[in-house]
Amino acid sequence: MPSIVHACRFRLVALAGAITALAACADIPQDPERTEALVRETGVIRLGWVGGAEPADAGTEALRKLSSRTDARIERHDGESDRILHDLADGKLDLVYGHFPKKSPWAREVHFGSALGWRAEPPDEKFAPRFAMRNGENGWIMMVEAASQP
Repeated sequence: MPSIVHACRFRLVALAGAITALAACADIPQDPERTEALVRETGVIRLGWVGGAEPADAGTEALRKLSSRTDARIERHDGESDRILHDLADGKLDLVYGHFPKKSPWAREVHFGSALGWRAEPPDEKFAPRFAMRNGENGWIMMVEAASQP
């Protein structure tokens, strides 16, 4: 009998551990800087647009979806890429659109999304239309990436 009791206790402890682990995952992905929540609260997506970047149809459609899903309007700020990406990293912008290589020197500071309008990811050094988002804002990143899918 002690082995049956021991086995039941073990199963209960394992079940409690699994429930605790699942509960801890409930808030993932998170936005430590609250990007998605602030977009929804303010009703504005502060979009940095790198000067000279031609709009990709997939990017325009993604912005339309984001605007609709968050009930927020797009507030566009044009500028040179380094300044715009710096403003993104500093939290002055929520999203940046431009043509960037995946392997950009900025990749340590910001997250570059998937190449827009490409069936497969281009080589890391190839400039492609894509969005950049603040590192760590995982809920926002997932929302932008979902809106970027055809």
